[in-house]
Amino acid sequence: MRELVSEAIAEFSGWDGRFVTSVRALVLKPGLLTLEFLQGRRARYLSPLRLYLFASVAYFVVAAAAPNVRVAGLDDGSLKLVRSKDSLTRSRPERVAEAAREAVEDPDQLTDAKRDSALKDLERAPAPMRPALRQLVTDPKGFKHKIAQTMPKLLFVLLPIFAFIVSIFYRKRRYPEHLYFAIHLHTFLFVALTVIALSKFARGVLPIVLVPIAFAGLLSIPVYATIAFRRVYGGTLAGTLVKEIGIGFIYFVLSVTAMLGLVYWVSIF
Repeated sequence: MRELVSEAIAEFSGWDGRFVTSVRALVLKPGLLTLEFLQGRRARYLSPLRLYLFASVAYFVVAAAAPNVRVAGLDDGSLKLVRSKDSLTRSRPERVAEAAREAVEDPDQLTDAKRDSALKDLERAPAPMRPALRQLVTDPKGFKHKIAQTMPKLLFVLLPIFAFIVSIFYRKRRYPEHLYFAIHLHTFLFVALTVIALSKFARGVLPIVLVPIAFAGLLSIPVYATIAFRRVYGGTLAGTLVKEIGIGFIYFVLSVTAMLGLVYWVSIF
């Protein structure tokens, strides 16, 4: 029994040590972790997939638990009165958009009257949009739950796609090497988003804490990516930025298309 306990402690300590070393290299030295793996120095680091899964799970757990942040004054009674008065002159798309927004922010505040009105207005909406909007209005909690369940799978599928896009711009390396880079870059993305989500728990001092942290977190992503690209692939700063813009544009278009497909998929199944 003593030997088993000793082995368990040693195994956990080794994993914990590799975890700390991996996170430190990932966050503080963009691109270094990828280079270490490409050069065969892997023993003291967690595998890229394990690190990615840990970061993605941490983000989705924190994001799901984080409170909704609203601008002070939006729930003021007089403002609600103005909204209800304006709703008489709003167009159908505006009424549907408002109902969808309220369903996403707080399903309990969507009244039956607004829901019924939105469902009637949906009949004239473009056919591809009807299933998602209808489910969002009628069952917002269920719709959000389906999205939350499917989103991690979609993001994981996008990893090899991102690696392929990078391989188009950097052809001197093999595809598996681009995949290592893609996994590490997306892992940092989850780390940055987790920090932003954690800042939402500091509601008592908003926006003093939330706004700077959110801004710094979002700004860190392109800065980190640029440094990582240069460390792994080399090249001048100008050349790297041009390639980043190309990679980012293609990836953005494909990601948005995939997201829209995901929304449509979960709304009809």
